[in-house]
Amino acid sequence: MKRWLSAIFIVLVVIASLGFIKFKQVQAAIAFGESFPEPSASVKSTYAQATEHTNYVKVVGQLHAKQTITVRNEYSGLITFVGFNPGDIVEAEQVLLKLDTSIDEANLRAASARVKLAQSTYQRVVKLLAQKRISPDEVDKAEADVSVAQADVQNLEALIAKKTIRAPFAGQTSLDQYQAGQFIDVNTPITSLIGLDETIWVDFQVPQTLTQPRLGSTVNITFIQAEQSRTHTAKVIAKTPSLDIDSRQQSYRAILANPNNQYSHNQMATVLVPTEYIQAVSVPTNAITRSHFGEFVYVLEKDAQQNWRAKPIKVTLGDKVKDHQIVLSGLNGGEFIASEGAFKLKDNLLVYIEQTADNADKNGAQ
Repeated sequence: MKRWLSAIFIVLVVIASLGFIKFKQVQAAIAFGESFPEPSASVKSTYAQATEHTNYVKVVGQLHAKQTITVRNEYSGLITFVGFNPGDIVEAEQVLLKLDTSIDEANLRAASARVKLAQSTYQRVVKLLAQKRISPDEVDKAEADVSVAQADVQNLEALIAKKTIRAPFAGQTSLDQYQAGQFIDVNTPITSLIGLDETIWVDFQVPQTLTQPRLGSTVNITFIQAEQSRTHTAKVIAKTPSLDIDSRQQSYRAILANPNNQYSHNQMATVLVPTEYIQAVSVPTNAITRSHFGEFVYVLEKDAQQNWRAKPIKVTLGDKVKDHQIVLSGLNGGEFIASEGAFKLKDNLLVYIEQTADNADKNGAQ
């Protein structure tokens, strides 16, 4: 019996010793873990900015020069002179083509001679009428002959003038090319002439289901140039009196500054038409984090020890404006938020601020 009791006592002592050793090991491990600092992350920060945001609808627009025409000839003939090269910039009334008028000029000289003869005859019969040697009918006939001859001269002069084709306004020609000696038929397209102006029209359409722009309001125009998009402002100056029966869209025309004629007739553009104005909040795009639960912004708040802690706020996003994101709901504006590095955060994580925006001294952020 004593041997059994001794064995049990030895076993209990061994178990107690092992438990004590394990307890000391666990306590040492806990102390070792507590010696490590709390998990944290360093981020840059800024303030959410309340702003009035404009919602736009994107439509395709087409540029239209204020003066554009296809120059044609009224009479056929042989070309005797070409006054422009393909793509030339021409002045108003500059001669573009001259057609052969040699026969017309000969007819004009004959008609001028008939005018001179008719005038002489008229002067003689007037003297004879004064002497009562002829009847008044002869004088009337001679006067009519003068008028007819003069009309023939005017007709031939107009014909010759129309065979000299001139530019109706200053502009740039298309790439058409002609040679002296070439014969052209009636109503041949000589060249397309595009007027040069400091402004250009932008034509676009807006579906009837959307808010329509007002005359005098502005729209934004964008072009893709040199791999970067620039935004320009155009003023709405006109609209059609009715909707298009097929597309159910309203057509508008805006006027856009065109310095140095950098935009071309028939060039395509994107027109941003404002549809509504809303109160929203603007944050940097890198302040937005995403997960399968949605989009979040981390608001930075101080705890009891005055340390910054991360708090995720679910938000509803709107448009992206350059490097900022419009937030439609979830923020009110003025919140101190994480920007660059926000993807490293989680709920209640200790945060160290590397750099704060210029207004980061608000609410004791320094």
